[in-house]
Parts: sequence; structure tokens; C-alpha cells
Amino acid sequence: MPSPKITFIVSAFNCVDLTRTMLETLRSTVALENHELILVDDASTDGTASYFNSLPDTVTVIRNDVNEGFSVSNNLAAKRARGRYLLFLNNDLQLTPGWLEPMLQLAESQSQAGAVGNIQRNIKTGLVDHAGIFFDLEGMPTHAWKNRKRLPPGDWSERNAITAACLLIKRTVFESMNGFDEDYRNGMEDVDLCVRLKKKGFQLYVSHKSVILHHISSSPSRHLLNAQNTALFKRRWSNSMAEIGKHEWPAEYFHRYARYWWRMEPRKFLKALRLLMSGR
Repeated sequence: MPSPKITFIVSAFNCVDLTRTMLETLRSTVALENHELILVDDASTDGTASYFNSLPDTVTVIRNDVNEGFSVSNNLAAKRARGRYLLFLNNDLQLTPGWLEPMLQLAESQSQAGAVGNIQRNIKTGLVDHAGIFFDLEGMPTHAWKNRKRLPPGDWSERNAITAACLLIKRTVFESMNGFDEDYRNGMEDVDLCVRLKKKGFQLYVSHKSVILHHISSSPSRHLLNAQNTALFKRRWSNSMAEIGKHEWPAEYFHRYARYWWRMEPRKFLKALRLLMSGR
């Protein structure tokens, strides 16, 4: 069979109703007969296994005997993938008409594209949850444009990191990076991948014309290992990313509180102002 253009990869641990809705929106917005779909049942204990059994044979299903987490599950699927591109999707998304084409167009038009993300709105509030990721003065990641009603200007932006809740990447590039680092479990593995991509000279983009909905951190035990994941990222990358934070954080801080200036912390305000004035 000819190789598909895109392999869609979805790892699920429980939340079968969210997974079903997400896959229904995928089928309604993408001609899946031209692509490949790989699902990972990460040792779910609800009705996920029986739901996956009901899907057509054209869908590849990987079943983990024990709960492995995001990195391991998605790496397993990537090794089975045949598509030119991999598109990682969380199982708690709701995809909207026309979401895929702007991401793919951006990936194909930018020669140094390492990965492409998109705008994600919080499904409960309707506000933007993700429009890329920036780094603070401690070298730690924060979602850009969070809790805004309006989208960022322009068709796309370049960022230093993007979330893997919806991430498009060439399979050969993902393989060259050895996939997601499995030392992380359900947190920071996507930011770690982005840092490594940037250090190899790749660029990371966010399409502003691709907007989807996200239930946000709905998987069980999603945050259990946050402290360990954060500590690991700090050991590996915080020093180098803090230098980037000196350039990114001041403008992001002022932008976030521009309409609510009275919420600014005086010490952070002065620090951001000094960095902007010094050109850092």
C-alpha cells in the first residue's frame, strides 16, 4: 500500500467518552482514507478497550499491558507509523472544520520547520489556552496568550516551544530526535522535545488559522508527577532557557497584564521594565 501522508497518533488512558468525541470530530474534519490512524490504549480500565475493538480494521490499535504514560505510548505508535508526517493528538480535544490544512501548509512552506502547533481554546471558558510557549526568567515554560478572548494577530507565529496536545512533525525529524524523552512521564516531554529541536536548528511554529477546543488535563493522574518532571527539566535546560527568558518574558508579562495593570506585582514590573530598557 502507498505510504499515507499523515499518521494521526492518539494515546488514551480512560476517558472513553472524550476519546469517542475526539475521534468523531477527527473523522468529520479529515479524509482519513488518505491517512493513517494509530491508537494506543494505555492500559485503560473503563470502556476504552471495547470501544477500540468496535473501530474498523483500518485503524491500528496498540494495547499496553501496564500504564506507560505519554512518552512511551506515543513513541511506540511512532515506530509503527508509515506517514510522512506524524500528528500527535490528545484524546480530550474537539477538532473543528479546517483545523488541519493551515498546520500542514505551514509545515510544508517553512524549510526549517521542526514542528507545528495551533491555537487551543479551553472548552469550558472559550478562552485561549495555548498559542505557543515562552520561557520565564527561571527558564521554565508558560503558555502564551493564555485566557485571551481574541486570537493573536497574523496567520502564524514562531515560538521556542509548543504543546504536543496537537503537534505536527515530520516522521524523519521525530526519529532523528529519538522521539519523546521517556524519562518524563505525562509532563514536560513535549517542551523537552522542542528545546532539542531548537538546538538542532529547527524552527517551531504556531498556526493562528488552526483553532481547536481542549478539555485540558482531563486524563486521570495527569499531574501526579509534575514535581519530578519539573525538576528533571530544570536540571537539563533551565540555565540555557533562562537566557531566552530574559528576551521573551518581559514583553509577555506586560502583554498579559496590559488590561489589568493593577494586578502587576511591583517587583516583577520593575524587573520586566529594566530588562526591556536594557534591550535584554
